[in-house]
Amino acid sequence: MSKVKIPSLSLSYKILFILGCYIFGILAMFIVSQEDLNTAKEKLEALELAYTLNSITLEVRRYEKNFFLYGTQEALQENGRQLALALQTIEIISKRVARFKVHPMLIKLKDLTITYQEGMETLAEKWTNSKDAVHGELANKLRFEGQEMTELSKELVRFEHNQIRIILDELVSRLIVWSMVAIAVGIFIPLIMSFRIFKPLRIIKEATEDIALGRFSKIEVLDTRDEMQQVMEAFNTMVGELERRQDQLVQSQKLSSIGTLTAGVAHQLNNPLNNISTSCQIAVDDFDGGDPALIKKMLKNIEHETYRARDVVQGLLEFSRVKEFELHPANLENVVSRSVKLVKSHVTSAISISVDIPENLFVPMDIQKIQEVLIIMIINASQAIVGEGRIAISASIDEKKDEAVIEITDSGSGIADEIKDRLFDPFYTTKEEGQGTGLGLSIAYGIIQKHHGEITVESVAGIGASFFIHLPLQAGQLTDLGEAS
Repeated sequence: MSKVKIPSLSLSYKILFILGCYIFGILAMFIVSQEDLNTAKEKLEALELAYTLNSITLEVRRYEKNFFLYGTQEALQENGRQLALALQTIEIISKRVARFKVHPMLIKLKDLTITYQEGMETLAEKWTNSKDAVHGELANKLRFEGQEMTELSKELVRFEHNQIRIILDELVSRLIVWSMVAIAVGIFIPLIMSFRIFKPLRIIKEATEDIALGRFSKIEVLDTRDEMQQVMEAFNTMVGELERRQDQLVQSQKLSSIGTLTAGVAHQLNNPLNNISTSCQIAVDDFDGGDPALIKKMLKNIEHETYRARDVVQGLLEFSRVKEFELHPANLENVVSRSVKLVKSHVTSAISISVDIPENLFVPMDIQKIQEVLIIMIINASQAIVGEGRIAISASIDEKKDEAVIEITDSGSGIADEIKDRLFDPFYTTKEEGQGTGLGLSIAYGIIQKHHGEITVESVAGIGASFFIHLPLQAGQLTDLGEAS
């Protein structure tokens, strides 16, 4: 079954969508809350009218009592006026709560008020004929209806009061729910922003810092399906291109180094070839009737010088060979000694080179790359010395940092403070035009960074310079060295 491809949205659309949802939620919360507040307001007005209605019914009962006690027309008329006002108030309440379902209590109260009003009108007619009517059955009925009217108005007040309390409780509950939703969304949006934007940016930032240190590492591409994913993919493409260009620069510098070494190698080969030629000539001259022991000695000399020439050529071939970057534990003393042999003929006889490396110091490295670094450093050191001088190569172990430290010190002219910051910049050189490309130290710096190490420099102008190459030791190296000592 083919995988359904989720359509991708641009980052701007995603942000707008999230913000739109957030604004829509706030707007919905506002509308619902406003509706609840409007309902509460209407119910509050209904409650005020219910209180008024209750007061009116009490007035109705008061004038009813006065009429029954004193039989005055004023009390009867005021009772009728209060009844009309009560019915008017009931109508107003009915209109105010028209959008709600009218409570049966209000309908019952209205019907009871009308019945009571009709009863009072009937009683008024009989009153004109006989005052004894107030003591009759109709009067008792009116008293009962008036009492029931008062109780219903009180019940209406309690009902409206409870309605307001329920609405306010619902409003509070909704506000709590909406607040929780707003808080959750407020937490969710930064998390989304962090994953979709800030995390990729942080990964890219760390990767650019690695590139600045000479480590060309591709980053993990997050499946964000937006511009950030495209940026990360483009970044990896750029890293691949930078790595390819760096390899080209390294190879270019290597070819330059090979060109420099070739003259020295030719000089190194010249001595063995001269010795071979001389030994050959002696052996040929004494071949007929000569001393067999002498001939054998000459042949041994030829064999020895051949091995010398082979080692020189093999060292140059090993240095020039192109291969993938690989870390393997290697004896640092052997690597340094081999590098010194390759470059020694390029250094004038007025400059001495001393090597002091522990025999049992093994460091994870790409031998060819570290050789290239050492050759660059030794050649640079020799070029900084005018006339007689010395180059000292030593190594030690920094137990706190668990690393080997190679120190290359020369007695040259030193490095000015204003130059130190630019020393490892590509194409920066203090040599005269045509005497250097300015890539050597930059490439050496990149190679060491690729080993997860670093190069530092200390120098006093006019006295000399010391370069320190820091290389991580393999796991357990310190323990092994302790046992060996």
